[in-house]
Amino acid sequence: MIDQALAQLEALRLADDGLKLVRELPYGRQRLVEIAIALALHPRVLLLDEPAAGVPSSESHLILDVIGALDPDIAILIIEHDMDVVFRFAHRITVLVAGAVLTEASPPEILADPRVRAVYLGEEAGGRHG
Repeated sequence: MIDQALAQLEALRLADDGLKLVRELPYGRQRLVEIAIALALHPRVLLLDEPAAGVPSSESHLILDVIGALDPDIAILIIEHDMDVVFRFAHRITVLVAGAVLTEASPPEILADPRVRAVYLGEEAGGRHG
């Protein structure tokens, strides 16, 4: 079990912090510990709610790199408002407006959908609002 824990810490770039109290770690590394705990349960599905929110940009890349390197057999559901993060990872995107599904499609289809552009980018079908 200890070997598995050490391997998990190594995989998530936390090996150097393994003997520290979580509260002593920078916030970004605390978020990585949360992911490590979830992964220790060998999930088939991992739910991440804004995984890099509140994390300084100097640390957020660590979280995003770890997410990108996760086992592809784990289905990952990310709730995210940062469109760069969404388009970096998503294979399918569900767009919600006021709690209701507006559309679900592939990233290129979402980018091309005039309804999504109107709601999230403030654009009309013919161009941007002035």
